[in-house]
Amino acid sequence: MLRTYLTSISVVVLIALTPALALAAEAATQREIELEKQVEALQTQLKNANQTIADLQDQLGGQAVPDSTASLAGSTATPATAGRVAQTGPDTLVPVPGSSVPTFATGLNYGEDPGGINERQAEIARTPMAITSLGPAEQLLGGIEDSTRLELLVPSLRYGQTGQDVRLAMRGARTASVGAESDPAVAVYEDGIYLATTTEGRNAYFDVQRIDVLRGPQITTFGQHAYAGAVSIVSNKPNFDGISAYAEAENGLPDKTRWRLALNLPASDTLAFRFAGISESRSGWVENNYIEPDSDDMNDRKVQSMRGSMLWQPSEAFSILYLSRYQDENGTGSAPWGYQQVGGYVNGELLPGNQFAGPGAAPDGGPWVVNRNYISSAQYENWLNTLDLNWDMGFAQLQWLSNFTAFHGKQAYDNDYTNLGDPTNTPFSGWETSQTGWSSELRLTSEPGGSFNWLAGIYGSSRSAEWGWLETINGQFEQPSWDTVGDYTTDTVAAFGQATYDFTERFSVTGGLRWNDQKKTYKNGADGQWDDLLWKLALQFDLSDRTMTYFSASTGYRPGGINTAPGVNLDWDPEKLTAYELGLKTQFADDRVRMNLAAFYNDFKDMQSQNFLVMPYPGSPEATEYTGNGGAADATGIEAEIEWRPTSMWNVSTQLTWTDAKFGDYTASNYAGLGDIPGHTDVELLHFDGWRPALTPEWVFGLQTSYTFQLENYGSITPYLQTSYVSDYYANDINLAGIQQGSYSQTDVRVIWLAPRGNFQFQFYYMNAEDEAVLNWARVYNPAARPDITTLQGNWSNPNTYGVIFNYTF
Repeated sequence: MLRTYLTSISVVVLIALTPALALAAEAATQREIELEKQVEALQTQLKNANQTIADLQDQLGGQAVPDSTASLAGSTATPATAGRVAQTGPDTLVPVPGSSVPTFATGLNYGEDPGGINERQAEIARTPMAITSLGPAEQLLGGIEDSTRLELLVPSLRYGQTGQDVRLAMRGARTASVGAESDPAVAVYEDGIYLATTTEGRNAYFDVQRIDVLRGPQITTFGQHAYAGAVSIVSNKPNFDGISAYAEAENGLPDKTRWRLALNLPASDTLAFRFAGISESRSGWVENNYIEPDSDDMNDRKVQSMRGSMLWQPSEAFSILYLSRYQDENGTGSAPWGYQQVGGYVNGELLPGNQFAGPGAAPDGGPWVVNRNYISSAQYENWLNTLDLNWDMGFAQLQWLSNFTAFHGKQAYDNDYTNLGDPTNTPFSGWETSQTGWSSELRLTSEPGGSFNWLAGIYGSSRSAEWGWLETINGQFEQPSWDTVGDYTTDTVAAFGQATYDFTERFSVTGGLRWNDQKKTYKNGADGQWDDLLWKLALQFDLSDRTMTYFSASTGYRPGGINTAPGVNLDWDPEKLTAYELGLKTQFADDRVRMNLAAFYNDFKDMQSQNFLVMPYPGSPEATEYTGNGGAADATGIEAEIEWRPTSMWNVSTQLTWTDAKFGDYTASNYAGLGDIPGHTDVELLHFDGWRPALTPEWVFGLQTSYTFQLENYGSITPYLQTSYVSDYYANDINLAGIQQGSYSQTDVRVIWLAPRGNFQFQFYYMNAEDEAVLNWARVYNPAARPDITTLQGNWSNPNTYGVIFNYTF
């Protein structure tokens, strides 16, 4: 309680001090403000002069002179003056917003045109949807190297992980089950292509133009729909602006080295290439005391990835883009469902540590110190090939997006979680999978500018997954005799459409429909098919040139599936979501303050649950998971994103999320060791009424602030502070004290020096200054070896790290 209180006080103090610091900085840069006012006055005079000339030319029958202020100030499009955005897919729907982009960002954009940022900010302001988008500068400042730290900058998004699988959560929705047969709650896309496995959600980010996070169901934005939200990674494409390149080197702890490279190479006026890559090696931050020095430490990262792209644009109306990315990762990883036995319940009593450890087993030394006599391993490779064809047909834009993906993954671990036992002979040691898939999307989008905008599309995909569990016999991996041989296959067909009509200059209505049909076939030959009709409706009203408000309602859908575990329901039904959102987007104080507010209500039906079953087969693992339909849940919340730029050198941004999420009439299988939980235990069932879904804290607050000091002939230096406060939450849907993450704060500090020419940058970073151990997922299960024990397996986030980064742009 004291720690929570002190953390809350520190956050309040930071909030209270921020305006004072900003006022001090504003006073220190008064001369800069006066210069800005003079520039604005000149722009106004120039605009008035242009208008006078245009009026005179109109009287003379001539053509109006274009507004010259655009070249001085960039785009100033607003909700009322620029027209509304037709939601036409990842490249046009999701621009970079105006959050957390410091003035010096133009020197850190790695070739991105800074003038385009303002235009995309205006698009975000006109889109009736809660969107957060992170450009290159925001990614750099936030330390965004993969999906693990997105939650620090995006309201309502929370990160969970077990083994190599990412379990993203958003607005009360969470990914309870992973595997070939499961569908994540929050979908991840790369250049518009759906990443079918939760393991691919850990892919390294490099040469990324922007990362867009869309909150709420997405039924017409991408070919493969997203249930509760989406993360879209958009890479930099080839351009014809000339040869350019950048190189980045990083050195940090624990024993981390990373290289990122990119080269843009135009071959002619119509053909251009771009090549980018990353190589990263990092020691594991979970120390294993079994072998010295660190070859067996867990959760390391050794990854190499490269992407090549080719753009052919023979005319302004036609282009073909081809992208190919390959990633290989090979390291120790961690256990598939959590690398540490954090505790167990024995007849209702919570006991810390591994309750299955035999006599003489060395206990773990905290969240990041373990003792295992088997070196875990995790390896996977991923190959994506995407063809993106665009043709401006005059009345509409045609896009054909096609992809082929191949994925292979393998993971093994010490399944007794101790330094004892025989690691070379065990009936269950991990899993291995090989998957292939293709997808194709054809989309037709009306030309923007009129009062009626529309899109129509069809989508098809097919993927096959050879999935098998592993046992170890004399040190060799084999597929157990009890495991079914065969493939999982998933085939999807969808048709979707959307239309927006502007009834007036300030009021518009958007409606969308999607028919989705999915068939799944399982290893044992069983199959099932599910289809549904999804819809969305959005009303948008511009209160002024700088303020718009909207209301939207939409539905989300996760298909059902089939269980292969014996003695349980053969299949489970689709999970459905009806989502409501009320939003406000505005700019004020001479456009120095930008604010996006959203209130939401999510109504979940037939929410899918994770259950465990003791396997009756000799030599099988003690328990396996299966999926059911737990029941109902709902989530209500408010999100706020505010950016304040008192001067061009000072930037303060903040995110605030309040979420009230609870299960209603929802049940799952009971666990013998839990004993009697008043109001929740019913013989073989657990009732979740009133419990909170996993990874859903009530309060999350984030604050980022930076100030750029100009050093005249020595460039500039920018200190950057990022801090967040997260209230308590549970790492599993079963709200047990042993897996409750208490409230915590997490603070990062960065100092960036930018050379006078803007082509060289040096950065020092210090992340997770509190060295906070954050529990980001927990598994609750009841193995057969000790049926009186319900054990808790946990996965913890990264400890404190620090290092330096050098970047040079050619």
